[in-house]
Formats: sequence, C-alpha cells, structure tokens
Amino acid sequence: MKRGILLFYLLFSSILSSQSKDEWGSWIMLYGDNEISKNLDIVTEFRLHHYEIFDVLDNQFYKIGLGYRITPEISVGAGYVHHYSETRTSISTSENRPYEEICLKRKIKKLSISNRYRLEHRWINNDGVTDFINRMRYRLQVTHPLGANFYIKVFDEVFLNLEQTIFNQNRLHGGIGYTFSPDFKVELGYVKNHFNTHMDDILRIGILFKTHLRKKTNTL
Repeated sequence: MKRGILLFYLLFSSILSSQSKDEWGSWIMLYGDNEISKNLDIVTEFRLHHYEIFDVLDNQFYKIGLGYRITPEISVGAGYVHHYSETRTSISTSENRPYEEICLKRKIKKLSISNRYRLEHRWINNDGVTDFINRMRYRLQVTHPLGANFYIKVFDEVFLNLEQTIFNQNRLHGGIGYTFSPDFKVELGYVKNHFNTHMDDILRIGILFKTHLRKKTNTL
C-alpha cells in the first residue's frame, strides 16, 4: 500500500504542479461488467467529459454491448454507443456508433498485457448534417499490482479513420487503481490526448464494477 500511495503522489504532484488547473479537462467514467452466463457478459459504460476539471461539459457517452469469452485469453464483443457533445462554439454533435472488437490477453509473471482491436461504424450528425465513417482502434494496455490492493495501469490507444484523413487521435494514459473487492475498483490517471491540431491534458477518474446476474437467490 505504501508503494501505491507514494507512486500516486509522485505522479500527480509532478503533473499538477507543472500546469494550471484551467488547462486541464476531466473524464468521469463508469464501467459495468454484468455476468449473465459463464462466458457471456452485458457491458455498460457511461462517461462525462469536461473541458475543465469537473466544469464546462464537453460530451456525454453511453454504451451497451455483449462480451463473450472464447478462452481466458481471447474474448470478442459487439455493442452500440451513443455520444452527444456541444462545443464551446455551441455546435451540437451527436453520434450513433455500432462496434465490434476482439481482445487478446496474456500474463508474464505479475504483468497483465491486453491487446484490443475495435472496428467502429460512425454516423455523426453536426447541426443536422450526417456523415458516415469507419474507424479502427488499437489499444495496448499493461497492468501490474502494487501490493494487495493497488495496481498500475498504462495504455496507449491509436484511432485511425478508414477514409479521409487516416490519423484521428492517440490516447496515452498512466495511472493507478485501487481494488476494494474483486467486483469494485476505482482508478485515477492522466491522459495525454493527441489530435492533428491540438493536444489535451485530462484527469481521468474511473469506477469499475461487476455484477453476477446469473447467480440464483437461495430460497427457504
């Protein structure tokens, strides 16, 4: 636990001291993994993105999908995302986004490595005008425990359009998590979000929970 607290302090004190709070955005993220059979889950996600930390709402994000574990190391999934945003110039944007994905996992001693490949089909409406584009995402994620409850999470995810300008964005994340129980975790991290025209510094807060809907209630 002491190592986890020390790492958290060193990571965020160095970042926060180097920049003004007003230059940062924030992401609040709620992830649900709801088991309905031995290998099948309903996955849910809700997110709020702010231009400034907990202030000036950028966008809202809702996701629901299904995940299926083929083996402990291979899983596939598909789902639907609805995304709504309003920029600082008051241009409203909404997006409907079905997706498919495959995730490959492996462990090297205590190190957990995940490779996720996702294909998205994006219907984007900007003030009444709808465009369609496909996008490919690849995320490499590494986690490592720090004692009994703390863990480090690092990932990099690249977003590539399959039409128009190829590069869409890149997200580099470093942070720390705390496991309250096998079914409940909280994470705090820093995201550097690169676009073609600018870069964003983001404070990321993640709440992750699991439910077991296939469990039967004992009856008297």
